Amino acid sequence: MVLRQVLSGACAVALLLGALTACTPEPIVGIPAASPGAESLVVGTPQVPDGVNPLEGALLANVYAAALNAAGVKTSVKTANETQGSLVSNLQLSSVDIVPVYSRVALADVAPALTAEATAEVLEALKTSLPDEVGILDATKAEVSDAMVVTAVTAQKHQLKSLSDLGKICDKLSMGGSAAFESADRGLAGLGSDYNCVPKTYLPLAPNEQPNKDSVVWSLLRDSIQVAELHRSSPAIEDNSLVVLTDPKQLFLTQNVVPLVASKKVPAEVQEVMNKVSAALTSQELTNLNRLSQDTQFGGLANVAKAWLVQQGLIKASS
Repeated sequence: MVLRQVLSGACAVALLLGALTACTPEPIVGIPAASPGAESLVVGTPQVPDGVNPLEGALLANVYAAALNAAGVKTSVKTANETQGSLVSNLQLSSVDIVPVYSRVALADVAPALTAEATAEVLEALKTSLPDEVGILDATKAEVSDAMVVTAVTAQKHQLKSLSDLGKICDKLSMGGSAAFESADRGLAGLGSDYNCVPKTYLPLAPNEQPNKDSVVWSLLRDSIQVAELHRSSPAIEDNSLVVLTDPKQLFLTQNVVPLVASKKVPAEVQEVMNKVSAALTSQELTNLNRLSQDTQFGGLANVAKAWLVQQGLIKASS
């Protein structure tokens, strides 16, 4: 498979004007202070939001780890099942040193009583709620949120563009998504209260894109369900020309991916490398990262992460 990089609008304009350097990221270089005897840093795998393919969190952890390894900093990834307690508490205890978190998930961990609507408010609330031992780095532009999607055939058949449209015929359609979505306030209950959308049936399905009967994408494409709960970072939306129904009442809230670090363990030059990675991680690139993980030629997640970093121009193919 040829690595595919989707250019932003600004970058595309720069190319048309012949200004390639305007959209080329500054590559990661070696950190002089990184020595063979230095203590290894550990990147924790984040808890993903409900409905997100669990693999996405591991991909994010591997991307930051691969970037630091390319800079000469010994870094390993601790998988979710190796982590006990919350990731923020593990950062305090230095059982992990770095965690790329989802902002609303992290805020619910450290300050469950706090509520914030806008993504910027969530990031500010998270920053002020973190313990002194934990620092927050630059947030990525990767925003994730729930979405209700239908196939192009279903959208055309029922003239569906928004969740308001869906509410008019919801009782005639079957819906699928995560088990938690069925009972969440901003899930099936929210669709009912905000859009008068109560589906004919709801099937709890796995948030992955593997071809089996328990997968939400597979079920949608086979018309076992007509409406699916997916996260916008799913490459299945683009790859299958699925239609995302607009959400005029903003039932589904967005959140950012943002790295947290154990402040005393992660020096400034390491944080600078991580900020370079975060600057490249847009919503579209998070989707592309997920897409790369489906290509078996790369093998494990560490190789997928390196391939994405090479694609972004952040490291060389030989790094």
